[in-house]
Amino acid sequence: MGLKDTPTIQRYADGDIIVSEGIVSNNAFIIIEGKVNVTKKVDKKSVLINTLKAGDVFGEMGLISQTVRSASVVAVGNVTIGVIEKEQFNHLVEQLPDDVRLVVKALVDRLRFTSEQLSRIGLELEKTRSVISSFSINQ
Repeated sequence: MGLKDTPTIQRYADGDIIVSEGIVSNNAFIIIEGKVNVTKKVDKKSVLINTLKAGDVFGEMGLISQTVRSASVVAVGNVTIGVIEKEQFNHLVEQLPDDVRLVVKALVDRLRFTSEQLSRIGLELEKTRSVISSFSINQ
């Protein structure tokens, strides 16, 4: 059984929260139709990290690293997703050699760290643009 063969399908409308940052990870998801925005809270501000489309997967980092959700995911328009159950995912991962699993986990941990850093950089960039814009308006 591959990731696209999910027995559970969910539908969301524009603005619906699919995943909330900070909650425990139980499933990953594959977008069947539509698109979603991935956002992260940095200093009480929501920063757009990515927009995902049909065929993209999200929520996988928490399944591999067994940590809380690192970001929120919100529907943009109507969205249909397939739910990748933790048991299904674990079955697929268990088929990998031990050393490959260690490499995958290391990559996920580095990706999580990089996402944190990029979110902070994005917030600083937004602040800088605001300051520059205020100088342009006042002159």
